[in-house]
Amino acid sequence: MLSERLNIDLQIEHAAIRVEYLLHNPGKKVKIEAGFPVSETPPNYVMPGAPAPAVNPKARLATALTEHLQGFEATLDGKPLEFELIPDKLELKKIGPAGADRKVTGWYKVKFNFDAGQARKLVVKYKQSSIWRFTYLFSAAGMWKGPIRDGIVTVRPMGRPKAEIAFNHPKRFEWKEDHWEWVFHDFEPTLEDDLEIQEPSGKGIVLFDINESSETDSMNGLKSVYAAKNGKWVNDRYRAESWALHHNSFQVSASSELPDENGISYKAENLRQEDAKHAWIEGVAGEGLGESLVITPDKPAHIRQLGIVNGYVKSDELYETNGRVSALDVSVNGGKPFRVLIPDECLNTRMFYIDLPASKELVKTIKLTIAGVYPGSKFHDTAISRIVLVQPLDKAPKILPIR
Repeated sequence: MLSERLNIDLQIEHAAIRVEYLLHNPGKKVKIEAGFPVSETPPNYVMPGAPAPAVNPKARLATALTEHLQGFEATLDGKPLEFELIPDKLELKKIGPAGADRKVTGWYKVKFNFDAGQARKLVVKYKQSSIWRFTYLFSAAGMWKGPIRDGIVTVRPMGRPKAEIAFNHPKRFEWKEDHWEWVFHDFEPTLEDDLEIQEPSGKGIVLFDINESSETDSMNGLKSVYAAKNGKWVNDRYRAESWALHHNSFQVSASSELPDENGISYKAENLRQEDAKHAWIEGVAGEGLGESLVITPDKPAHIRQLGIVNGYVKSDELYETNGRVSALDVSVNGGKPFRVLIPDECLNTRMFYIDLPASKELVKTIKLTIAGVYPGSKFHDTAISRIVLVQPLDKAPKILPIR
């Protein structure tokens, strides 16, 4: 292998991967097969009572594809390359940072011809779920003859704070303005060289219901608390150094709203829904630049973040056909607005968080003004599905685990 260029856009719920291989055949004309593994990594924590993973190879592969990898495509010298998907049950027995064995549940297999002395460019693209941990199996290249002569790995945090990303080989990577970079030469990877990127334990992962007897439930609409730092299970309870409330205890008004259609509402009040299957859609002609929302907490509070689910996420199709916000101007308590760039990702389980200015002043209003738009493929409008307010806690709340 002459070179390998690996680009990873680490989004909020997925990692978008593009790998470019430059391959050289030093011998006679030959037809080769290449396999790209579909790997499965157990989560850092499995809830009590959760079903056991499927044992049947085909069933495990179907689960891995649904939950971990989507949209595989390959090109050879710029032309689409056919592939087939083969189930497997390979146990790699590689211990990761969380102490979990990785498994290969299947392979994407491609075939192509090499003329004598020919060099060919193979490009592979796919998306992999990265809610808990992202894995790239460099060790699969061990089946190729000789080392990877030259390579570069680029990792961009798209919508995730830099501080929340951890590498299993941190000394290999250097931060360059807006991405990490690792350059290597004459690399013969083993299992120990497989790349793992994960979030620190307890960072916004564990969700609880508030106990009705808790002192912290005085705010109507309070829904959940998150472990914010260094969380772990102790004596069947989750402990953490700090906690934050995520709630919808606010009123919201909009400069415009798309009128109801076929019994479906697009009012700003939809932003307080829990399931993010409804949306606010602005109601002016065009894509809604300059339209705004005003969020008023039910009582002034020390709000430090605002969580947002961008676009109309009821389905992937609605997300793509309707516009999404690419930039917001944010003003707190009528102050000078600051601009925030919003990633274009259809979120199903997580949110994008906007940091509000640190201040001792209680937050009374937050104004969000649309300053940029990702256009929809069909409709000239812009949608947001959900908003929550994030309020730090001085002490751990009284909580009950989710049943």
